[in-house]
Amino acid sequence: MSRALILRGAHGWLRLQSAGGMIGPAEFNLPERGPIRPLTCPDWRTHPRAQDFPPMLRDLCGDFICLPYGAPDVMAALPDPWQHGAGSGIPEDRWFHGISANAPWEIIPEPNDPTRAAMVLLPPDAHPVSKLERRVALLPDRPGYEVELRITARHGVQFPVSMHPCFHLPKEPGTLRLEIANAGRGWTYPLPVVPEHAPVAVNARFDSLNAVPRADGGGMDLTMLPPPERCEALLQIPAPDREIRLLYDQAGYGVRFTYDAELLPSLVIWISNRGRDEAPFDGNFRTIGIEAVAGAFDLGPPVSNWSGNPIAAEGISTAVPLRAGQELTTQSTITIDAL
Repeated sequence: MSRALILRGAHGWLRLQSAGGMIGPAEFNLPERGPIRPLTCPDWRTHPRAQDFPPMLRDLCGDFICLPYGAPDVMAALPDPWQHGAGSGIPEDRWFHGISANAPWEIIPEPNDPTRAAMVLLPPDAHPVSKLERRVALLPDRPGYEVELRITARHGVQFPVSMHPCFHLPKEPGTLRLEIANAGRGWTYPLPVVPEHAPVAVNARFDSLNAVPRADGGGMDLTMLPPPERCEALLQIPAPDREIRLLYDQAGYGVRFTYDAELLPSLVIWISNRGRDEAPFDGNFRTIGIEAVAGAFDLGPPVSNWSGNPIAAEGISTAVPLRAGQELTTQSTITIDAL
């Protein structure tokens, strides 16, 4: 099985990685802007403790799929509104973020076309999903790429799903702007993510990303990133308009991420600004994860499959049901343009 494949086109290149079926790094050319690398791809395979890390963390790179999305079990410290009616997980898949982000995929090049290829994962026979496929293609007319995801169910199942691209987070505070049209009222994570670097209030509601409650009172504008302090935060917002823009004002370019908002009606925004001291993050890691999800944060199938969790209770889907033999197809696109 090939471990990696590089696609090349008129506007740049990207790498397909067998480990976790991940896309990245990628480099695109913009006139007068130079090469742009929009995705976060840390090199942790050479870390002294690399063999201790779960596959998804060791091989973390760029853009991947989480199915089932999140934790396999209920976190014991979850406050009652989040776990009161939680059920069991999916016993055939015990990985955090699912087999999709941890197992090796087969990379299948497109004959005579260096701009496209497929990645295929066939889970074990006991798994409720029989096949996952990502068809990746560089865009012919502009910098960027598109992905078609196909999920085939082996038998009837319900699970949370996430498209999980991780984008470059600059060092200078406030130099990345997030634009999310018609974003709904959101939630902060129900637990402290990293207590020592947690400026965002825990288990709170907010009306706008411009005014997210702080743990010490007041508010934070999380449309302007990174924050000035070290920070590890997760936020979830309904986002019905299928598009988010990341605007890098100093560098003069923007990234546009589009996806199927009917299938994946929320965004989980992961802000990691040197907020984790443990290996392999080592207090240096930066990324902005923009996760298009049908899920309740990354709390996994036990919480997301429960129709009474605080997000589903407001009429926002937190799981995807599939019938036996059903094939679900959805698309996403990431493009780069000059500002």
